[in-house]
Amino acid sequence: MGKIEELKKQNPNFNINIIDIINDVYGKSKYTEMVINLIKNKYSKREGDGNYYSDIHRELIREYKVNPDKLIGKTVFELVNMIRVFSENIGYNESKTIEKFIELNEKNLITQKDLTTYKTIEELELQISLSDLKIVDKELEKQVLKLMETDEWLVLKPLSYQASVKYGSGTKWCTASKNESDYYFRYSKRGILIYCINKKTGDKVAGFKNLDLSYEKETSFWTIIDLRTDSIDCDLPEEVMNIFKEEFKNTKKTNWELLSENERNRQLIQMESLIKKYDSTEYLAEGQPTAELRVTRRGDIVLDEEIDVSVRRA
Repeated sequence: MGKIEELKKQNPNFNINIIDIINDVYGKSKYTEMVINLIKNKYSKREGDGNYYSDIHRELIREYKVNPDKLIGKTVFELVNMIRVFSENIGYNESKTIEKFIELNEKNLITQKDLTTYKTIEELELQISLSDLKIVDKELEKQVLKLMETDEWLVLKPLSYQASVKYGSGTKWCTASKNESDYYFRYSKRGILIYCINKKTGDKVAGFKNLDLSYEKETSFWTIIDLRTDSIDCDLPEEVMNIFKEEFKNTKKTNWELLSENERNRQLIQMESLIKKYDSTEYLAEGQPTAELRVTRRGDIVLDEEIDVSVRRA
């Protein structure tokens, strides 16, 4: 018996028959036949809509990485149901996590090799987190300020958006989002942002203290799934908690202020390549005390201008 046939036998609830489902709802075969004909007619009209077919085809390939060869000869009805398997049963974000996990596992970067042990998407995310630490390049290592590192713990301040994404990989933190870079800049300019990573389990905790007097006082801790929590509930060892306490009590500079002017400008220029999706000709360095800074799409830096701080989405 092949593996797939064995899986079908072990998981009978996944062997779904649409005709049986329709018949369970309407009870009599004559009504089941009628409903099937209604659905067939509905999708037969869409078969002739080239744009509709192309959109679904493109979504399966681009968003869910389905092999194009697997889509050859599929009807619109089949394609729609393929998308539903992903979007409704797996979920868009979860499918991205699975895709990343598979990519790393194929490169032999996943520590836990027994795939049958995984039961939650969070377990995959922890493994991704651990694996990403193995492939941090030397350039990114220069873009963090390490506060502590042992065989088990790594505590650092991310000093660039790229470093924030890398060291925050596998989390739900907005400051580590690949799609929302402005969050990192907002927090790095407002206060002290610290990432704590357990190098053995992959678990992560973020800490933030606001230093900007135009905002309310804030000292917060965030779990790997971006839930705000009490520092006591983070279950961090005393030596790690002391790092947070020391930094939050005595440090007066934000992450952004730790950078030289040249480093800040370089980061903002790099940001231009990441915000092309925005319908805006400028990216702003908000919160600077003496001058606003704008980076145009040509890469020019403009200083000392009054600029409305806003970014519009496309």
